[in-house]
Amino acid sequence: MARAGGLLALVVAVAVGCGSASVHTGAANQSDPPLLVPWSSIGNIALGAPRTRVEREYGGIGHGYHVLQRYGDVVQGYYRLHDSQVIVTFYGRRVGELDFETPYYRTKSGFGVGSTIPLGQCYRTATNPCEHRWHGFVYNVRLREDPCNCWVKVGFGARSLPVTAANFSKPWFFIYLRRGHVARFYFALKYVD
Repeated sequence: MARAGGLLALVVAVAVGCGSASVHTGAANQSDPPLLVPWSSIGNIALGAPRTRVEREYGGIGHGYHVLQRYGDVVQGYYRLHDSQVIVTFYGRRVGELDFETPYYRTKSGFGVGSTIPLGQCYRTATNPCEHRWHGFVYNVRLREDPCNCWVKVGFGARSLPVTAANFSKPWFFIYLRRGHVARFYFALKYVD
């Protein structure tokens, strides 16, 4: 009987260990790679990806995906991943927005939450006496009335499109800072103010 109890304890330990190795409550034994692909995906979740594929890998409503709000065919919710909430907004049947603060996801060069971005050279533009740029992003643009203390890029091009309401229907990418370090990323297929 002691041997059977020891075997049962081993089976429970293995089962608990296997369950805790999964980073989500979706399909068992799936991995969530720590890769951040600028400016399109994290892990196995990409902007424009089919909702069914994301739900198959990470879980659907009530099975890992927690709904925050719904409006029309837009559903905003989150997955609990890497001791953080990864917010995923579905525009109908596709991923429309990603929002995350976890340092787990990083580019191949190691860039991610906690990294720094040098301000670099100051450029004079028609609308700004000193505009800082980095990899197509523009620093501290005015959104509404206030500067955002963030890096913003509009569109998929090498340089940002103008940060104006005329481009709200284009993709927008935000890198928010806290005390000089990257604190949060937000990617959206269109900007909703």
